[in-house]
Amino acid sequence: MATVAVSYRLCPRCFRAVRLESEEFYCPNDGERLLERCPHCAASILSPYAHYCVRCGTPFGAHPARLSALWTLED
Repeated sequence: MATVAVSYRLCPRCFRAVRLESEEFYCPNDGERLLERCPHCAASILSPYAHYCVRCGTPFGAHPARLSALWTLED
């Protein structure tokens, strides 16, 4: 049986995670837009506990310049 990878959206401020297929795009705790991918290399977020990208090591913590670049990719 094949395993299906689950992706997450992650709050860059409080690290709250929700499954990618959820209807949440902003964190209910602090209003931050949720990350869907690494702001540096665009890798999917595959763990609800991730604080760093598993591909490039970029921290998922709030960094406004990196976040605005990611939002541009999504829009």
